[in-house]
Amino acid sequence: MKIRISLLLLVFTSAFFLSNCKKGEEDPRISFRTRKARLAGEWVMKSGNASQTFLSDTKPPFNQNFSFNGSKVELNETEAGGPAIIYTGAYSLALDVKKDGTFIVRENFAGSVLEASGQWNFKSRSADAKNKEEVEFTIDATSKGGTIGHIFNQQQITFSYKLIQLANKDLKIEALTKSFINSNGDRVSFSARYTFAQR
Repeated sequence: MKIRISLLLLVFTSAFFLSNCKKGEEDPRISFRTRKARLAGEWVMKSGNASQTFLSDTKPPFNQNFSFNGSKVELNETEAGGPAIIYTGAYSLALDVKKDGTFIVRENFAGSVLEASGQWNFKSRSADAKNKEEVEFTIDATSKGGTIGHIFNQQQITFSYKLIQLANKDLKIEALTKSFINSNGDRVSFSARYTFAQR
């Protein structure tokens, strides 16, 4: 009887401890794998959306809204005072995250391909995020294409995403950043949300 009670106490204590390790909004309540082990793997984007707004003191706002279904993208562009322009094209995104802190990303945006590699790490706790709730990527090298004109890297060398869901086979991430482009105050706001599945 004492053994059974001790075993039950151990199970409840472990479950309580592991549930407190939950970081992302949609993370599993209990996981016996570390966040690093769960993030490592070959991920393929299944769906998502992204939005960019270019703001300037001298020009009207210019908006781009992207919708992804895993194999295609629909791009809706609008400029103040003008009609919406809609493009459709092929789109794919693959992300290979390795336990050694390196990554490879391949994005095909309507025939424009970016293949890049670099380093990744979890960001420390901040006012907006828990410890290991955000991951930062830094591109070290490109084997094909350039970082400008691509969506996932937010047209930057260093970019970050918040981990909304990090499970064994599922990954959801989102980004909301603002970057000043030049000394005139021209800037771009970017937001995105992606759902990935492991290969």
